Amino acid sequence: MPVSKEDIAASFRTQLERFGYRKTSVEDVARDLHISKKTIYVHFGSKEEMFRHVVRQMAEEEKARIAAQLADRDTCWEKIEGLVGLIFRVTREWWRENRESEFVERYEIGERVFLEAYSELIAEWVRSGVERGEFDVESTKLTVVFIGGIILAGTRLLRDDAEASPEAAVIDAIRKLLT
Repeated sequence: MPVSKEDIAASFRTQLERFGYRKTSVEDVARDLHISKKTIYVHFGSKEEMFRHVVRQMAEEEKARIAAQLADRDTCWEKIEGLVGLIFRVTREWWRENRESEFVERYEIGERVFLEAYSELIAEWVRSGVERGEFDVESTKLTVVFIGGIILAGTRLLRDDAEASPEAAVIDAIRKLLT
């Protein structure tokens, strides 16, 4: 039976969660799936590419979970505000649990990928908020980029101090941008 790209990614993710990035190898995935490394390289150019693929999957899962969690909020502002709170909660927990982890070396990859996923939600809510008269922005695309930058700057403060609380300032800056 042929092995798909998603089968390989699932095995890699399991190995990654169990053993970490450094101790997970292409050989481990091949052994787990009873395939050759050559088969893996048909789908992925490298271990790093598998890692990025798995992180993108995780970000999409998180995006869907968050969208469902915030779906019952009445306004687009409430959804964006809720998203910011969730992002900071998750980021703070990640830094508390992983400060000494090998995954700190790969944090920026996840940071970028997750921000892209979150930005898709933000774009949807900004567009909808403009249509509903909730927001007054000239360029949705530029506004989403700015919001992403504000969130990124705020979450980066948590690297040095996971107990910092920049959320209020981030939310205030986003509110000013949208009105």
